[in-house]
Amino acid sequence: METNLEKKIKKICIDLSVKLRGNQAGNGNALIDYSLIEELHSTLDVYKESIHDEKMVSKEMVFALFYTCSRFYIQSTYSNNAEELIKEFNKLQYKLLHDVFGKFDS
Repeated sequence: METNLEKKIKKICIDLSVKLRGNQAGNGNALIDYSLIEELHSTLDVYKESIHDEKMVSKEMVFALFYTCSRFYIQSTYSNNAEELIKEFNKLQYKLLHDVFGKFDS
């Protein structure tokens, strides 16, 4: 059953993915919504704690998060602000692999 937290994360992921498509910021730059990215990171901190004792998580959730992460990398190929996009990609990828879905110390 999908929790409200998972619904919130998926909505943020959809919003970010839509904003990252194309060069909507003008001058060949992708639109990077830093406040939405920060909201995703803070929500992931809460999500990490909520799944701490879980053996499995929703594959839809994992897909949504890694798809969103990959959008930063993919869009960097087409945008003039590639350096900023790669920076956000690295931060989100690290958070997902090491903080959220990494092994927990028990």
